[in-house]
Amino acid sequence: MSKFESTTKIFSACLLICFAFLQGGCATSGGIGGGFGDYSVGPKPVEQAVVDSPNEPSVSKPFMVVPVFDPNIPEDKGRLEKEAIWPELRRTEAVRGAVMLAQKLSDTDAFNGVRTTPDSETSAHFYTLGKIIKSNGEEFDLEIEVVSIEGERIFQKNYRFTVDEYALEDPRKGKNSDLYEDFFVEIADDITEKVNKIKRRDLIRIAKVEELRYAEFFEPNFASQYTSTNWLGATEITSYPSSEDPMMRRIASLKVKDQMFIDNLQTDYQDFTDSSNDAYASWQRAAFIETKAAREARNRAAVMGAVGLLAIAGAVAVGNDAGYTDYGSQIGAVVLAAGGAKAIIDAMGDSKQAKAHKETLSELGKSMNAEIAPKVMELEDTQIELKGSAQEQYSSWRSALKRAYQQDEIPDVAL
Repeated sequence: MSKFESTTKIFSACLLICFAFLQGGCATSGGIGGGFGDYSVGPKPVEQAVVDSPNEPSVSKPFMVVPVFDPNIPEDKGRLEKEAIWPELRRTEAVRGAVMLAQKLSDTDAFNGVRTTPDSETSAHFYTLGKIIKSNGEEFDLEIEVVSIEGERIFQKNYRFTVDEYALEDPRKGKNSDLYEDFFVEIADDITEKVNKIKRRDLIRIAKVEELRYAEFFEPNFASQYTSTNWLGATEITSYPSSEDPMMRRIASLKVKDQMFIDNLQTDYQDFTDSSNDAYASWQRAAFIETKAAREARNRAAVMGAVGLLAIAGAVAVGNDAGYTDYGSQIGAVVLAAGGAKAIIDAMGDSKQAKAHKETLSELGKSMNAEIAPKVMELEDTQIELKGSAQEQYSSWRSALKRAYQQDEIPDVAL
């Protein structure tokens, strides 16, 4: 072996050793793209992607509230009559709809609590907002929207539900079962599917916003020290207060009291729903029959009215074609016109019948009205009596919470 060949082999061996060393060095540095654990395959550090930092709120599942639906009651009294809307019945449906949807959402086990609330001012991660578009026993149309505490809409859909006549006699359903129950199961499943697709890092951000927003109820502009505006004009959370912060601990204790009030409201909403079950089930079934009859009467009136107008038009044409001496044709025209007038009169009768059906629908809803009993809540060793509607009581309760915080506000003193 020549000196040149020997040198070449040694050089080649050195290159192989260096290459192997570089490969090892690259592997321990995290591979292509940098940081440790960024590999697309192979084992990853346990729970590294889901562990919250000490200052972040812990989020296993989001918290959802379902405010009482918008009953969508028109101010125009003419529309109330035309659309057969009885305000008290609509308000009852607004409560029942929110309660039932909250129950169906809770059944999915996708949320860390679902509560019915008087309005959307309750603190939560997500809000399911409902609006009644139509309700007449046969048709039930809803507008459903889900928004986050950040104000971002994550779901929106208009639902149209038509009661199957078979459902009235379905042996699998109780005599007083709600005909809309399966409809709310469908809505809850759609919402759950959408929420389940939200990434965990987004849920953590939403949880931060929720806690900062709740703190701002007691301390306006509190969140400004933890946020900034990016170059796009959007607000971003740049830091987060420690859970050991005295003010945050104080607010957290008040939040527990707030949640207790909301929990107590669930009993009221459920009691109201239970007490209205029999009457509402009777209304649903009677309204289905009345609405169907009213629709058929309207259709019959439209057909008969059209026939009457065609008959009169035909009579006029025959009369114009007949001469003064053509008495047979003129008599035929009079008879044909009389028949047309009779058809229109019959149509008017059916229109009155349709109106009577609508009035019956309204009468069925007269006795249905949501009421809530007064409450006595304890706060800071003081009993607070709350009266009025659920919304009025909750508004008074929030004011009481704010007063309690202000009376025990931690002084800002430098030590």
